[in-house]
Amino acid sequence: MILLCIIFLLGAFYLLNIYIFNYWKRRNIPQAEGQKILVGDASTMFLRKECLGEFFQTMYNKYKHHKFIGAYLSYRPVLIVNDPELIQDIMIRNFTSFHDRPVPINEEVDPLTKNLFFIKGQKWRDLRVKMSPTFTSGKLKLMFSIMTDCGKVLQDYIEKNLQENKNVFEFRDLLARFTTNIISSVAFGIDNDCINEPDNIFRKMGMKIFDQGIVQGMKNVIGLLTPAFFVKLNISLFHRDIYDFIVSLVHQTIEYREKNNFHRNDFMQLLIELKNQGYISVDKNSKDEDEIEWKFEDTNGHEMKNLTIEDIAAQVFVFFAAGFETSSSTMQLCLYELCKNQNIQRKVQQEIDQVMKSTESKEITYDLLHQLKYLECCVDETLRKYPIIPIHFRESTKDYKIPNTDIVIDKGTAIYISLMGIQRDSDIYEDPMTFKPERFLNSTTGSPKVTKGLVYTPFGDGPRKCIGARMGKFQTLLGLYLLMSKYNVSFADESLGKEELRYHASSLVLTPLEKFNFKVTAR
Repeated sequence: MILLCIIFLLGAFYLLNIYIFNYWKRRNIPQAEGQKILVGDASTMFLRKECLGEFFQTMYNKYKHHKFIGAYLSYRPVLIVNDPELIQDIMIRNFTSFHDRPVPINEEVDPLTKNLFFIKGQKWRDLRVKMSPTFTSGKLKLMFSIMTDCGKVLQDYIEKNLQENKNVFEFRDLLARFTTNIISSVAFGIDNDCINEPDNIFRKMGMKIFDQGIVQGMKNVIGLLTPAFFVKLNISLFHRDIYDFIVSLVHQTIEYREKNNFHRNDFMQLLIELKNQGYISVDKNSKDEDEIEWKFEDTNGHEMKNLTIEDIAAQVFVFFAAGFETSSSTMQLCLYELCKNQNIQRKVQQEIDQVMKSTESKEITYDLLHQLKYLECCVDETLRKYPIIPIHFRESTKDYKIPNTDIVIDKGTAIYISLMGIQRDSDIYEDPMTFKPERFLNSTTGSPKVTKGLVYTPFGDGPRKCIGARMGKFQTLLGLYLLMSKYNVSFADESLGKEELRYHASSLVLTPLEKFNFKVTAR
């Protein structure tokens, strides 16, 4: 009897797997070959042989001849989209059918997820409208002096070490401390010195947010494979002490500013405006096309609520987390390529010298920084070869018929787009693994081969494009200028640049395994 029960259960389990792993075939959608019980197509991620970005790049390379391909992350069916024009449909033209991300949200367990990256539907729309005027060029220009003050601390730190004959720096940590200084100053109005104080509380919290330990890695995997299960189990995506730290700091900062009528040109001040008046004031003399007077009523006629302290904490959290990590990673990877390609480094320095000679000021200004076009090309090329967020993911919010086909994507389907796959595709970019900033001198995409659709989207595109993209790129340019204007940088260990980089398997962002020990000498 027991044997019969076991046989019956095994048979039922087998048939259930057959049914689940034919989800895409039943919808006349081509699917990846060789699904495995329990892991689906994601065995290399489960075995920690590939990081998230590498897994989807492998899938793209294998099936790029298909415009889209069905796959399985464990038992979860996902659609991988490869075609640039269909990607444009999803992210821009038919955005209303794909306006959410398939991420786990439990605001009671994780209040910090009430930010622009995580929230969905009308809540996202309302907050996006409120936040849109936050990172205009006019607002960034007002914050410029705060950022350059942080830059002087970085240069002074390097100078001090060079005077002590210490000329090798681990740039991954150093640049993360630099961007943490900027973000904490701009977001909280607090002048930290993480550069000289590596154990500063802001740096510790930043490291905890991107914890790459086993427990956090398991949370990431569960959230990726079964977000609904993740929510039902009341799993917290972030450490509780991160929430306590952010909320306490926001509360103290707002209380002090309002009590003392203190104003500062930073991100926190803009969020306080949203809390108190429901909109961000616009500079009437500004010619920035992005600065428009937002009236917060949606098409359904309901008036949007002002931000609460917890809402502000959630926005500050995502600004802090995304702001320091993505920019510092882009800087370190760009420096890696400049060390590897000394001729390109010299071109960057020559451009800086030429631009600075054209002005009587010896200090960099907001406008001068934007004249460094070749340096900007280096950043663009870095983001092409090393997209820090290596995938885009969306969720179909209604049934969607793919243009020129009879195929319908069901509501609730998770959509994945591989940036590493597309932006390293030799059919789109000639010699894609070679660092060529010149690709972007006369092109916004870096590719003359593809003229339709989306191929270069390091910050996303459409209404759900990263709202802080301009800020992120701006502080990246500033950090590279501060280094290249005064120093030459080279590998401390020449073997570092011999092979392509490897990446942490448990990290959702592109994080090299190698230490970036670079030698610095004065120019």
